[in-house]
Amino acid sequence: MLNQNRLKAEITKSWFNKLACVVGIAGTATLVSVPVLAKFYPPPALFQPSAHRSYPYRNSEKNVADTLAQNSKFANLYYELKQAGLLQTLKQSGNFTIFAPTNEAFNALPKDVFERYSQPQNRQRVLKYHLVAGEVNAKDAKELNGKSITTVEGEQIKIAVDSEGTVKLNNAIGKHPSTRAKNGVIIEVDKVLLPSGF
Repeated sequence: MLNQNRLKAEITKSWFNKLACVVGIAGTATLVSVPVLAKFYPPPALFQPSAHRSYPYRNSEKNVADTLAQNSKFANLYYELKQAGLLQTLKQSGNFTIFAPTNEAFNALPKDVFERYSQPQNRQRVLKYHLVAGEVNAKDAKELNGKSITTVEGEQIKIAVDSEGTVKLNNAIGKHPSTRAKNGVIIEVDKVLLPSGF
């Protein structure tokens, strides 16, 4: 009886080892294939977010201002837009593209830069530098690689796309996916964009 129990235990252990081996191979194969599959399925276009309402995390039925208000990561931006008197503009009809710095981006501003920024005329200038009248038209961000777009402030933002598909707006990185609001597009950026000479 003892030998039978030991035999069953060894058979069970053998099957467990085989199963663990199969699972390990399958997991490794999956990890290896993901980068390959990524080449065949490019990331969503930063400047042309999906219009399908089946993607609620990328779309909003509200205007740009109200869409920013409901996302806590843009609390600082919403406050700054309010201080600059620009919220009403973002609630109106018409299309806008806004490069939206996160709370962390505002918090990362050096003290001296933030002090200059906090002056009313500078605040409005910097925030207008994050706005583009209309939507930036491109099926793929790579179409805009090396080009510049003119902001509401009047100066331009340079666009660069690296080999991995990362989109840089001046020295800030645009984060996928962007959000389509009722009257424009919100593109998250990891830095506050500053006009030249600021």
